Amino acid sequence: MVSELIDKIKEAEENAKAKIKESQAESDKIIREVREKATAIIEEAKKQAAEGKKLFMKNGEEEAVKLIEQLKEFNNVEREKIRKMAEKNKAKVASFITGRVIG
Repeated sequence: MVSELIDKIKEAEENAKAKIKESQAESDKIIREVREKATAIIEEAKKQAAEGKKLFMKNGEEEAVKLIEQLKEFNNVEREKIRKMAEKNKAKVASFITGRVIG
């Protein structure tokens, strides 16, 4: 009877060890899968951030080009105003200079 109890205890210990080993293997597998998923999520986030950065830069460059074109147009308009003013005042300046030199 004692021998049977000892055998049952040993069997229970072996079953417990097997279950512990099985649980440890399952735990290791789950940890490995979680790490792989976390790595995949991080890589996807990096990829999306890079794409977002490219889009942001592209939009910024397009906006800069538009602003440059507007500035060029403004400068052309202002330059034309100054040229017209100079043309308009050319006769007055020539008369003033002639009057100073002659007079």
